[in-house]
Amino acid sequence: MDLKHSATRRQGEFTRVAQPFRSRFPKILIACLVLALTYKMWSTVGSLSFLAIPVSLTLPIVHDKLAGGHVLQPWQSTAIDGRPKVWLSEVEQTLLSMQTTYWNGTYWPGALQWVDAFLDTLLIASVRSFTNDLQSPPIDAVTSTASTSRRQAEIEMYLSQVEAYYGGEDTIQIFDAAYDDAQWVVLEWLAAIRLLQQYNSDSGSSIGRLGIARFAHRARLFYNIVQDEFDTSLCDGGITWNPTLATYKNAITNELFISSSIAMYLYFPGDEDTDPYPHPDYLSLTNITLPALPVAKAHDAVYLENTINAYAWFKSHNFTNAQGLIVDGFHLSDNQTTCDKRNEMVYTYNQGVVLSGLRGLWEATGETSYLVDGYTLIATVINATGWYADTAVEAAQWSGLGRNGIMEDYCDAPATCSQDSQIFKGIYFEHLDLFCEPLPTGTPLVAGVTKLADADLASSHAAICLSYLPWIEHNALAALQTRNDSDIVGGWWGASYVNHSQSAAPYWTAALPTDSWDERNQPWVLSQTPWACRGLACSSRKRRKSPSTRGSSRRRNLYLTARDRNDKGRGRTVETQGSGLGVVKAANDFSYRGRVQGREQS
Repeated sequence: MDLKHSATRRQGEFTRVAQPFRSRFPKILIACLVLALTYKMWSTVGSLSFLAIPVSLTLPIVHDKLAGGHVLQPWQSTAIDGRPKVWLSEVEQTLLSMQTTYWNGTYWPGALQWVDAFLDTLLIASVRSFTNDLQSPPIDAVTSTASTSRRQAEIEMYLSQVEAYYGGEDTIQIFDAAYDDAQWVVLEWLAAIRLLQQYNSDSGSSIGRLGIARFAHRARLFYNIVQDEFDTSLCDGGITWNPTLATYKNAITNELFISSSIAMYLYFPGDEDTDPYPHPDYLSLTNITLPALPVAKAHDAVYLENTINAYAWFKSHNFTNAQGLIVDGFHLSDNQTTCDKRNEMVYTYNQGVVLSGLRGLWEATGETSYLVDGYTLIATVINATGWYADTAVEAAQWSGLGRNGIMEDYCDAPATCSQDSQIFKGIYFEHLDLFCEPLPTGTPLVAGVTKLADADLASSHAAICLSYLPWIEHNALAALQTRNDSDIVGGWWGASYVNHSQSAAPYWTAALPTDSWDERNQPWVLSQTPWACRGLACSSRKRRKSPSTRGSSRRRNLYLTARDRNDKGRGRTVETQGSGLGVVKAANDFSYRGRVQGREQS
């Protein structure tokens, strides 16, 4: 069955809603209260006996239990082909289309360097999904050998592309970029290390083993850029976004610091390489000498301490709006040292990156409060897409982060998204996916370092995460429905749900939040107050701007002329395809975990 045509199309016209978000606090409050009591609730109630029911029957039950009485509506498209691996085939096709269309053998031309790093992370994560498939029971003995051989060949092909990107990554440019950019590289290569260790352990292979040391060194080099930038003299802590601009303690830089720090604690294997340069040509191109690095050990407690401190600061500094969504960040008024000027802009990726950090914090400490914070944020995000609406008309209203149960950024409908924003939704679903990996009950992630969950907590976490599957599938189906004849996913996933094509739709444009700057899609604001850094204090903070090894075209941020009516704004790009891959892969991974849970309970 082709999922491209399987999503239910909305019939009739929906009333456009111009008024602000109509609060549905009673529903979300019920959901959050349920989620906040998760561990104690399941400790009292006992085992989740309903997980013994076939997975296809448990979804509405789990969703109903955790969403405060919400029942799936006919407009919520969750019906898919019942074959166990239908989502996996969509991951294969979406990744293949991305690579055959945009990959040039060493990188993705036209993308920004940090986006390239995330695309490589998605490639790595997709290979992990394929690796998990090797552990699934074969359909029969005849297909077992052939399918295993094919899957291993596919894995090795994509691993060779990861290796090629290691050599093609523009490390010189990104090494001296903003503080958020560097951390995408950290997460990228730690993900590669994790993949290789898992694949080699499961398959008995030694593929890529020699690359682990190089990947570890690169992750460490880029983590070193930010590890000492947590500045308590302004805003009591946090890392500023870009040292060439006025101080701006934004969500993404600090969420990345939380997630990259805990990933270093969990997955960094140590590094004896003392070379401080990101590229052999760095010194000759920049004429900058860097000091040698000390030897670094695995699971250094400093990484965990950084994570705990960064999240405590983030949680205590009012980064959420009245709806519970994470806003973009804080400026400082003149002559102030506290964060007093909040940018109310909301982006989808700001709701996701912290989730992988929270999951890692539980892994390292065993504190369930980190998981509860994650559940609460996820419930808030799902609510903000209109998923919990009772009617189709109510669902069609802008709800803060989408409508009709489909995630949107503000720039999607008007087709004003920049290169940055087109990848945001894919980032959200990747970090949601990481948060919802099963909690270990028998073998810790790192012996002597990480924690185990008891059976009740593990079952609770699995059930809560399984309850997200209908919403994730709904978004994945919507994304796939935007594909063109070349199988490239569009940026506005909800277009067909308002009887619209992928072309720009000003009629459906949602007004930006009051007191917000949309710096990601309106970059000209960065030359204005309060963004521009002026005065003597700024000169000492400016970082180097190193040349790109690929030429100036790598930093383009253009709005392309539409090639057809489905390609307004920047059109379909490697970034929109990457976002599509992120949500489809999440649908596959959550579905796979549901099947595993079903087998374990049967």
